[in-house]
Amino acid sequence: MKKLPLVGAVCAATLMAAACSSTESQVPDNCKSEWNFPTVSSGVLKVAAVQQLPSVDVSPNGDVQGIDSTLLPDFAMQACLTIAWQPLAGPAAVSALSEGKVDIGAGGWYKTPARGKVVGQTDTVWYDSPAIVSNSGYRSIESLSGKKIGVVGGSLFEAPIKEAVGDNNVVVFQSIDAVFQELASGRIDAGLGSGAVLTHQVSTRNSDAKVETLSPDARYPKLTSPGEPNYPYTKSNTELGAALNSFITAAREDGTVRDALEQNGLSAPSYFTGPQS
Repeated sequence: MKKLPLVGAVCAATLMAAACSSTESQVPDNCKSEWNFPTVSSGVLKVAAVQQLPSVDVSPNGDVQGIDSTLLPDFAMQACLTIAWQPLAGPAAVSALSEGKVDIGAGGWYKTPARGKVVGQTDTVWYDSPAIVSNSGYRSIESLSGKKIGVVGGSLFEAPIKEAVGDNNVVVFQSIDAVFQELASGRIDAGLGSGAVLTHQVSTRNSDAKVETLSPDARYPKLTSPGEPNYPYTKSNTELGAALNSFITAAREDGTVRDALEQNGLSAPSYFTGPQS
């Protein structure tokens, strides 16, 4: 894939991670874009970054890490655009996309029918599986019966796990950090969430907790169906969607996506192929 020199990013986030100013890659004067599509600001690709590793994290001093910090700069360079990262919480990111204030969303967004009604959704970039993290090695929804389970509020897992095991057995937290803190203290028995996120957390914390991915189960489709991270975009910008799909196809074929996954600790083949492959 054609690559252009990347100078770097400087992004200053507010304490609420709601705003960002950035100076980004310098595009050569003779750059020829692989695609033609409009952007919110001429010459700039504005990215709403929902901060959650291993997908993406933008630090206050502008350091960007994660899977998307490899893939989206590649896309921007091939489109002859600078890239501006804007850290936003999930609901704010959806609003920014639907209102045309940013171009693309980053941060491991699962494709869902509900999201598809308000934003455009690309082809699948990689695959994720819901998982349980615990000190006891719980492997199934049934094994969580009668246990205290931690989940991040507002996540795709909150409503279905409450339905499966009962509200009284589910403890809702503001962040995945809080889930791990309560698990370490013994105040909850397990946490439920993205397998990629839980695996990353266990690794970076040097935790002895066990992460067990959930196999698809027809009884609990919302809790066990594989997730398909993609790059959402403003729904009306179909040219951008087509360009992203072209990039994703090439990046999967030439190994760029697989390399980005492995560099961020996701070496299991299922993250690239999907658990059913």
